[in-house]
Amino acid sequence: MRRTSIVAALTAVFALATTAVALAAPAPPANDSRDSPVILGPLPATASGTTVGATVAPTDPSSSCATEGGSVWYQLAVGAQAPPKIAVQVDANGELDAAVDVFIKQRSQNVPVTCQRTDKHGEAVFAFTPQKRTTYLIRVAQLSNSVSGTFGLRVFQPPPAATPPGAPLGAQGASGALARVVDVSSAYSAHLTAGVSYQVNLVSRIKGCMRLAIFAPGTKSFDSESPVGGLRCQGYRLFTPRLSGQYSLLVEADDFAPGTQRYHLQLAAATAAQTAPGLPLGNDQRVGGYLNGSHVGLVRLYRFDVTTRSDLQLNLSTGSQRPFTLELLSQGGRRLDCSCDSAGDQTLTYTTRPGRYYALVQARDFSSGGFTLIRRSRTITHTTVLIDGARYIQEPSGASASIQVHVRPGVSGPATVEIDRFDPVAGWQFYKDARVNVADGRGSVSFVPPSTGQWLAHADFLGSRGASPSESGYSRLLSAEPLTDQLTPGLR
Repeated sequence: MRRTSIVAALTAVFALATTAVALAAPAPPANDSRDSPVILGPLPATASGTTVGATVAPTDPSSSCATEGGSVWYQLAVGAQAPPKIAVQVDANGELDAAVDVFIKQRSQNVPVTCQRTDKHGEAVFAFTPQKRTTYLIRVAQLSNSVSGTFGLRVFQPPPAATPPGAPLGAQGASGALARVVDVSSAYSAHLTAGVSYQVNLVSRIKGCMRLAIFAPGTKSFDSESPVGGLRCQGYRLFTPRLSGQYSLLVEADDFAPGTQRYHLQLAAATAAQTAPGLPLGNDQRVGGYLNGSHVGLVRLYRFDVTTRSDLQLNLSTGSQRPFTLELLSQGGRRLDCSCDSAGDQTLTYTTRPGRYYALVQARDFSSGGFTLIRRSRTITHTTVLIDGARYIQEPSGASASIQVHVRPGVSGPATVEIDRFDPVAGWQFYKDARVNVADGRGSVSFVPPSTGQWLAHADFLGSRGASPSESGYSRLLSAEPLTDQLTPGLR
């Protein structure tokens, strides 16, 4: 009786353990085997799936994209009329990382067609050229080091690539959305006049590069003909056509950016505010305007001339922390200085030689708003100071000396003269400042040394509205009295 109880107890424990194992291991999905795939209906077809509990059969084909874990299968039959392309898109949920394969089902064999791994966003999307009267198997397999999870599957015929000439592009531009593989391009057309410069702005906020290609009038195919201009990555540019006629503008999706890629394209004739000669910018002149980084009105170009070597200061005020760029360009278009990564109020300082210069204000990062720009050019000056026309002079004690301030070129403005005295123990000591008015490069002040000894004069030209400050070196004055023999009579 006791032995029977022990056997019964062991049997109960074994049954509980078997039940626990059964509860711990989820059942495989219904389409775990390639012999029982989910049949996809006419395109477009969608399905949801999971790799939870999925297994790998020893006879499952290998993948060139990854080492697979558990997988599930889908089947698609292509009839007598095969579409030009079939696209496959998988969006993995959670932290599932997967490889997606397409095979041709050929009797007991599976011929690989193409494959792709999900990216860091959990998306895999690709297209292949199908054969008519062919059955395809689509496998979604979690990577061997991935957690299992759910996903969405979409199989569809992607829209054909855009063809010329494209829809007319209105004055306000056009907005749209593309996606890699799924919807790769859009085309627009506009009549352009030879020799007229046009602003082109392709705005897209994706972390990638949508492209723009501009094709000449008469283009029949975007694939067989070369563009005459464009943008490798979304942004702004000027385009000046050589021929008049209807041009095509092809917007292309980034090949790697996931999801929907939204954009806005606008084109408008450029004015002097956007291209040479630019708007005039006088010295000490205040100009302003409004920029919109999401449209063609995102730049303002100014020109100014400098006739003497000068200190230039450009002050840009936006009234906020708007990311506007301020650039200084030479007559040849070389960038001399730039606050390219700044926001809000900005100042550029530069030493200019005689010539023509340009100042460019441009909205950045889709920002919009008003701005004020002020240019200040001041002639670079050189100051010297002389005492009675010399750098060093000796005068009798009590004699008046003329301290002369010379400023080149011959500008006018205030100056100060600092006078120092020499102490044989403590060295040079400040004595006083004298104010001098410089007119046409010259000014002077009289000085009578209060005692014998050595004196220094140093001048500072304080600058003016049109001239920069500068300072001189030193000039020396020795105020002397006749030497006398101080020896007492008994020592002679």
